[in-house]
Amino acid sequence: MARNVTELPRPRDVPDKIGKYVIINKVGKGSTGTVYLSHDPYYRRDVAIKVYNIEEDADADRARVSRKMFFNEAHMVGMLQHPNIMPIYDAGEENGKYYVVTEHIQGARTLAAYCRPDNLLRVDDVVEIIYKCAKALHYSHSRGVIHRDIKPSNVMLTIDNDVRIIDFGIAICADADISRIEGIAGSPSYMSPEQVQSEELTSSSDIYSLGAVLYELLTGFRPFRADNLSKLLHQIVYATPPPIHTYRDDLSEELEQVVAMTMQKDPAKRCLSGNALAADLTRVYQDLRAKYDSLDNQEHFDLLRTLTFFHEFSHAEIWEVLRASDWHEYKDGEDIVREGEMDDRFYIIVSGQADVEANGRKLGTLSDGACFGETSYVRGAKRTASITANGPIQILRVSSTLMEQVSQACQLRFNKVFLRSLITRLQGDGNAQT
Repeated sequence: MARNVTELPRPRDVPDKIGKYVIINKVGKGSTGTVYLSHDPYYRRDVAIKVYNIEEDADADRARVSRKMFFNEAHMVGMLQHPNIMPIYDAGEENGKYYVVTEHIQGARTLAAYCRPDNLLRVDDVVEIIYKCAKALHYSHSRGVIHRDIKPSNVMLTIDNDVRIIDFGIAICADADISRIEGIAGSPSYMSPEQVQSEELTSSSDIYSLGAVLYELLTGFRPFRADNLSKLLHQIVYATPPPIHTYRDDLSEELEQVVAMTMQKDPAKRCLSGNALAADLTRVYQDLRAKYDSLDNQEHFDLLRTLTFFHEFSHAEIWEVLRASDWHEYKDGEDIVREGEMDDRFYIIVSGQADVEANGRKLGTLSDGACFGETSYVRGAKRTASITANGPIQILRVSSTLMEQVSQACQLRFNKVFLRSLITRLQGDGNAQT
């Protein structure tokens, strides 16, 4: 017999109810509060409930800021209704606990997961994400709301590659000055020069912050880096970030111009609005799509179709895997995977051979269609063997993080074939783990 929510066991630190909402589990904890999962039976939807640390916080100043953040978000219940902004459904206070109820998106990740040089999204995907953010910000600005804390961890990417801007806790609302948090509030690395200097902010400040996010998603580095806050703030006001082509040479001049324009020191020289930025990104996106639909990618697709690994994949699923991968060629003797390193990628040999070694002993040789890298399934696990190119070799490197963004059908297909290949190798020599 099925059990209802109230009958499910829960950890001791998870309350039974918050307001009218029966709590299922705790899903996250941050500096300003704790987030719980619940289900709203009236609307038949899962919801996330953020409970602010107000009464529990021993620091009076921090508690005061948390209280203002709560009132900021509570003020916007039902106010911002845009497909790329996380909707706020409800807010309330009960027994000293202040809470805000929002949409809950199963499996979503923030863009912070894609800000490392070794785990970047495809450029056209980045442009599409920032385009959606720009349109969402244009909408919120038209409603008199300046977000003031745009950063990778405040943009969520759903499993079907859609976007939600979250956390309007320190936003400036045109009709709610009483809840405004004064002074430098936000995340320093993404602040505009005028925000750093505590000047009056306009929507242009959010455009700058979105440009800083775009910069990091493209390069894997923040525009400005320093060993202390004072130096960082000085750079934001006076320095120019390294051009994005200094980090990678495959980005177009048009895209570099868009990034540079969004991060102009003078707000008047930036894009006039989120819509203007979106229009510029549309032109860049069209050029990128033409590039990714080029002959090279068709040749890669044709090669993958010939591999036993992909025989059960549909054409659409092979294209999905390609989008979550990069194509790399290694020279004879070059290391592909090193024993003891951590890596979140799977590897599939497209052509050529590779030697497997562990503890200085050769375990075997892998060839066309073979896959390795199963330790990627365990986050933080280290490689238990080294893989070295035995002659020239072509490898498809598949990011396990990016694979989480492809369709569930493609994920299931990939996992099924990958695990079958792994089991076959384990039965063959018992030393297949990499």
